[in-house]
Amino acid sequence: MYDFLRFIPNTNMDFGFKNYVVFTESENHEFYKARLIKAESVNELISQLRRVKKTQIVGVLSDDIKVNREAMMRRKVDVLLDSINRKLDYATVKLAAEKDVIIELGFSKYLNVSGVKRTRLFEEDMELIRIINKFDTPFVITSAASSVYEMRTKKQIYDFFAFLKANVKKAEECAVKLVRKYYDPNYIMEGLEILE
Repeated sequence: MYDFLRFIPNTNMDFGFKNYVVFTESENHEFYKARLIKAESVNELISQLRRVKKTQIVGVLSDDIKVNREAMMRRKVDVLLDSINRKLDYATVKLAAEKDVIIELGFSKYLNVSGVKRTRLFEEDMELIRIINKFDTPFVITSAASSVYEMRTKKQIYDFFAFLKANVKKAEECAVKLVRKYYDPNYIMEGLEILE
């Protein structure tokens, strides 16, 4: 239903998604705004989180397993963003389920590698999906595109991750829940909303 991007797309593009959540530093666009935090150390993560408003979706992008685990412990973090070198362990995925932090599974990383590295990504994502299913961890399936050339249609992305045994329906529900939490004035919490 919603795609998570790292750039501001053209408004005329139609890839089958209802709308886009754009993780950038810029606020000047008409899509759902989200704050992108890139951190290489725990101190850098904490420092950047201090400047974040409570009214915006926050996504953390890091290759360091310690930073990812610390991000799970912070109330301001909503999404752990995907990248080629992102490292997650069993305990971090379990912690994400307890803290209700969404784990992103991105398609674009497969476009930027080949051969043995691509095989390694398949194996890592299949294992991650198995752990996500075990702990009922919230997750989303996105293009995770940094440019228009990395974007794909909703059907292509969903079919790809369905092949890896991801529950596409649950991923879509998690994305809708996240967007409603910040952008639906009638939404209070899951199962509770204002009716007019």
